[in-house]
Parts: sequence; structure tokens; C-alpha cells
Amino acid sequence: MTSIKKQKTVKHANRKAILNVLRNSGEISVAGLSNEVNLSKQTLMKIMNYYIKNGMVIITGKGNSTEEGGKKPNIYKFNKNGGYAIGMIISANRLFSVITDLKSNILDKVSVTLEADEEFESVLKKIIDSYNYLTKNPEIKKERITGLAIGAYGITNFFKGEVIFSPHFPSWGKNLALKEKISEKIPEDIPVIVDNHSRFQVFSEKILGLAKDKNSVVAIQAGKGLVAGVIIENEIRRGNHSLIGEIGHMIIDPEGREICSCGGRGCFEAMVSTSRILRMAEEKYNDYPDSIIFKDNGPDSVNIYDVFDASNKGDKLALELMDDVISWFGIGISNIILMYDPQVMIIQGIFTKAGKYFLENLRKKINKISLFSIERKTEIKYSELGDTAGALGAASYVLSKCFE
Repeated sequence: MTSIKKQKTVKHANRKAILNVLRNSGEISVAGLSNEVNLSKQTLMKIMNYYIKNGMVIITGKGNSTEEGGKKPNIYKFNKNGGYAIGMIISANRLFSVITDLKSNILDKVSVTLEADEEFESVLKKIIDSYNYLTKNPEIKKERITGLAIGAYGITNFFKGEVIFSPHFPSWGKNLALKEKISEKIPEDIPVIVDNHSRFQVFSEKILGLAKDKNSVVAIQAGKGLVAGVIIENEIRRGNHSLIGEIGHMIIDPEGREICSCGGRGCFEAMVSTSRILRMAEEKYNDYPDSIIFKDNGPDSVNIYDVFDASNKGDKLALELMDDVISWFGIGISNIILMYDPQVMIIQGIFTKAGKYFLENLRKKINKISLFSIERKTEIKYSELGDTAGALGAASYVLSKCFE
């Protein structure tokens, strides 16, 4: 039994190795593959025929004969349309889903509105409806779907596929078996992966974004809430209690009066939330009635983009508001750098629209805080992936499991 198991493991490893070479190459012959991996041509041909049969590899033509003559060799190419992956993100107010080819190109996407604390059975139906929508195209062969990954806002147990607790959906209770519930409803027997959405967000940066050439990265998603995804030495970090990345509830103002959604005071999330910035703007209306923030708005109808835009134009009130939030971000991010020492820290979410003033002054603030005698080279950047980052990262994670 042990020998048989070992043979299967070796065969599996050989297949994955060949598929990775093909995926990262253009067109290649068996001789070319043989130079890349230490396998006999006979073994290579068995593997190639296996992948041709399941559609992941195609023959594109013939190569040149050797000097000795003989048959021209086949030229092989990875077929990006030979399989598909589905990624979904459950946020506070929407379910966003994508289907990709094997190169992480989005083929279709769908967004569905979620109600505040919507009942789980209703959300589950929307998950299955979204899955069916993405796979309805007759050109997509369901037997070639490599898996589904779904990210939830909240604390999750990756290994059990559970949502331990979601602050946006308290009616779901604790330890919701999301993976099991989805698997029961999907007719195809495919792998289902459940994790915190932030881990798929940072994975998208590692695979497709600004951290492609980095092995340690932290991606912070900031807006009304605050959470981070952490990759150290090329591995997603989760922690013993799945709490790595819950940076929003790190106390950065112990004497603060600002109450967080978790009930604590002085949490990182509370101090940098967009709702706090807008409340402060409204409170200062009488002091700055001529601020361009209020040019087209009453004090109670300002949006965060007005503040961002005004700060980049040098508006005095906007600069005061942004300097305040930069100060708190500087403390929080400096703590994160001390904990994880990443090569790059990427800001995702609504603050990517804050512009030049925020990012430049945030960098300056961080460089002034703690360990000033050590030259730190952590890059601070805005994400370039946009709103699709989480779902695309989830789909890409499925593919990584397929090709690793």
C-alpha cells in the first residue's frame, strides 16, 4: 500500500511540474520540456497525453527535424481555456464573483446586493445563483472547473471552511460551516475553499499586483473598516486563532474616546475610518465655512472624495483632517512594520483614491516613528488592482492549489 501511494504521489508531482513549465512557457517541444525537468521522454509523453485528453494542453504544430532527420516533433502549448476557477467575496453589502481562465483572466463577473445582516439561507441562495450564472455559458465545460474560493468579511477558519464570526452578519451565529453548505448545493464535485477576504486580497497582489517579485507583503484594506492580509516568506499567514490581519482592533490611542464597532476605545479602525473623518468635517463647518469641501455640499452631505480632492488642492480644513488621519495611520502602520517587517505594504480600498498628499505624508510620518536609526526600506504603495482584487485573488488561489 505504501509503495502504491508513493507511486501516485510521484506521478502527481511530475504532472504538476510539467504543467507549471507549460504554463510559464510559450510553445515547447518534448525535448524542450526534457531540458526543464529530469524525466524520460516516455514519461513526458504519458503526461502530455493526459493533459491533452483533459484539454489543458494543445498541439500547435510541428517543430524542426533533428540533423539526423526523422519525424518532426509536436509543439505543445498550455491551454488557458482548458480550465476555470471561480472566486467570490462576501462583503457587508454585496456578493461579488468572477470566473477566470487558467491564466487568471476574468471571463465574466456578477455583483449581487446583500442586505444588512441578511439571513444565511438567503445569502447561500445568492452564492449558488451567482455560481450558476458564471457557469451558464455553454462554452464553459463544468467538468473543467478547478474549484471555488470564497472570502468572507470576518474571522474564518481556513482549515475547517468555517466563518467563526462575521460582524456584518451576526445572525449567522458562530462557526458557520460555509464550505460544507456550499458543497451540498453545487452539483459539481469541486474543491471549495473558505478564508477571510483580506487573505485573497493580499494573494492577488502577490500573484497579479505590485508584490509579484516580493516574498513578504502586507496589504491593508481601509475604509469604514480596517483589515490586512499578510504574506511572509511567500506564505499566507493566518495564526493559531485565525486572527492575523485583524489589525483594525489594535489599540493605538489607549486614552481615546473614539468607540469602535467592536466596543473598544481607540482602535486603529476607529481612528482612521472614513465615517470619523466625515464627522469631523461636519463638526468643523462653523470654523471653516468657506472650505471647498462644502462648495457643493451642506456640512451633513460631504463625501470622503470631497475631502481627498480638497487636500490635494491645499484646502486648509482638508489638510487638517488628512493630517489627523495620517498621524494615526502612521502609528498603526509603523507597528505593523515592526511586527512583520514586510518588503512592501500595499494600501487597498477607498484610501487608494486619497491621492498624492496622503501617500507622500504617510511615508514621511512612518519614517519618523521608532527605530529612526535603522534605514528602513519598506515600500508603501497604492494598489492598482481595483475592486476586483479580492474575487480575482480568490480565483487565483484556486489555481495556485491546482498548479503547486
